Amino acid sequence: MDTIAKIKRGASNNGKSVASDSVLYVIYGSRTGNSKAAATLAHEYADYLGMQTDLVDMKTFRFETLKRMKNILIAVSTHGEGDPPAVVEDFYRFMHSSDAPSLKDVNFSVLALGDSSYRDFCKTGWDFRNRMLELGAREISPLVECDIDYEENAKRWVVESVSAFEKVLPKTKKREKKEFAFELNKRELEQGNAFYAKVLEKRLLTSEGFQKRTLHFSLSIENFGTKFYPGDSFGVYTTNSRLFVDKLLKKLRFDGTHSVAREESSKLLKETLLNDYEITLVTPVVLKRYAEIAANQDLNRLLSDEKKVNAFCENHDVLDLVTLFPGDYTPESFLSCLRKLSPRFYSVASSTLVFPKELHLTVGVIEYELKRRRHKGVCSAFLNERTEVGDFIPVFYEPNETFRLPEDNSIPVIMIATGTGIAPFRAFLQEREQKGASGKNWLIFGDRYSGSDFLYGDEMNYYQKSGVLTQMELAFSRDQDEKIYVQHKMQEKSREFFDWIDSRGALVYLCGNKRTMGKDVKNALKKIISLEGNLSVEKAEAYLQRMVKNKQLRSDLY
Repeated sequence: MDTIAKIKRGASNNGKSVASDSVLYVIYGSRTGNSKAAATLAHEYADYLGMQTDLVDMKTFRFETLKRMKNILIAVSTHGEGDPPAVVEDFYRFMHSSDAPSLKDVNFSVLALGDSSYRDFCKTGWDFRNRMLELGAREISPLVECDIDYEENAKRWVVESVSAFEKVLPKTKKREKKEFAFELNKRELEQGNAFYAKVLEKRLLTSEGFQKRTLHFSLSIENFGTKFYPGDSFGVYTTNSRLFVDKLLKKLRFDGTHSVAREESSKLLKETLLNDYEITLVTPVVLKRYAEIAANQDLNRLLSDEKKVNAFCENHDVLDLVTLFPGDYTPESFLSCLRKLSPRFYSVASSTLVFPKELHLTVGVIEYELKRRRHKGVCSAFLNERTEVGDFIPVFYEPNETFRLPEDNSIPVIMIATGTGIAPFRAFLQEREQKGASGKNWLIFGDRYSGSDFLYGDEMNYYQKSGVLTQMELAFSRDQDEKIYVQHKMQEKSREFFDWIDSRGALVYLCGNKRTMGKDVKNALKKIISLEGNLSVEKAEAYLQRMVKNKQLRSDLY
C-alpha cells in the first residue's frame, strides 16, 4: 500500500448545500466495527478528494431516503454461515422486499466482510450487490471480499471505489496540501487492551469416559469496570501450542529462529507462528493462497471441486495441508497464505446479579482423530491443557444487545439450545430468578448422551423443581437407536409451543452450533406455525419473518 501512504488529506466540507444526486452516501452494517472502520475511511477519503459525503449506519437508516440516493458505497459484514448481522437485518429485509425502490441511474460499489472459516463468508455483501443490480443500479467498481485480516483489501476497495466516484461526482472544495492519514480507525483487538481475568474455578461438566468433553470456567472480574448482561459474550485471546508449532516447523524444514518482518518490527518465525497466525484450521481462501505458492498438482485438482474443498476445510489443519500438498517456498511466502489468529468468543454463562465479581464461561473441548493424529481446537486446547486455577487469561467484552432478556419481566421466554448453547440460558435463569420475573420460562435442550452431556443438569433440575423453569424438554440424540433432536421435541409440543408464541407473545431464543441446529429448528418452527395456525407454507414463512423482524425470534448461532 505504498501508493496509499502518499495520499494527502483535505478539510471537511464547509457546509454548502449540495444536491443529493451529487452526494456520495457511504452506508455500513457492522457488529464488531470493521465495516464501520472501512466505511469511515471511504467517507474521509471522498472528503479529501473534494466530494460531498454522508456516512450512514444501516442500524438507524431511514429507508424512505434510499430513493433520493444516486451514489452509494456499502460496507457490510456477514454473520456466520451467510446471514446478515442482527444490526443489518431490517435494512436487508427492506432491500429484498417489494418496497425497495427502483435504483435506476444509481451508481454503487460493495465491500463484503466476513470470516472464511464459514463457507458463505461474504454472502451478505454479495446479496446486497446482486439486489442492487436487480433494482437497476450500476456497479461502478467491483465488489471486494475481506477475510478477518481485512485491512489491506478494505483499503484497496476504498481507493478503487472512491476514485471511481471521483470521475462522476462534482468537487465541492479544494484539497489541502497536508498528508492524508490512510489508516483504519478500527477497534483494535490487541492484547494490550485486554482485561486479564484470574481463573477461580475450572471443572469438567461432562462425565469421565465419554468422548466429548465440556469445561466450566469461573473468572474473576473484580475491577473489570464494565457492566455486561446475560446474552453478551467475551472474547478470549489465545496462542497456538508450542508442540504443534514445532511439528509444523519440522515438516516444513524451517528454522524457528529465522527472523521475519512483522509490521514495523521483526519476530522469530516460531514466535510469530505461536502468537499471530491461524494454524489449527484452514479455509478455502487459505487453500487458494497456498496453491499459488506450492504449485502442487494434487491441490490444484482438489480446488477444482467445491465439495471436496469444503470437506477438506471441515476437519484439516495447516499441518495436514503442508503434509498432503508439499511445495517449495520461503517462510515469508508461507506466512502470506495464513489468516491472522483471532480470539474465540464464549457466551456469558452467569448473571452478575448472582455472581457480581465473576464471569462464567462454558467451553466445549474440540479434539478428534484424523490421519492418525490428534487434532485440537486452538482456544479450547489453550484453556483445557495450558490454563489452570490461579492463572490469568486475557479477555475482552463483546456486547450483544439483540440476544438479551426482555426488559419486561412478565414476558415468557422459550430457550432452545444444543451443547454449549446452554451457557446464555443458564445466565438467563439466574437473572430471572434473582429478579423474581413473573414471565414463564421453557427450556428445550439437546446433546448426545444424558449420562454425560446434560450440561448444568443439577441446576436445570433445581430450576424446574423451584418453578423458575415452567417446562423443560430434553433431547439426547444417542441414548436410543433413533436420533432425537430438539426440533422433534418442539414438534411433540406443537400446540403448546404455538400458544406460547401466538397467544402469550413469548420470545424464542436459539443458541447452538449453526451447522447442526439452526436451519432444522427454524424449519420445525415454520411447520408448527403452519399446522397450529392453519396457515399455508407461504403465510407461515411470513409469520416467521415477522417474528425475526419484531425481535420475537432471536438467534445466537456459531
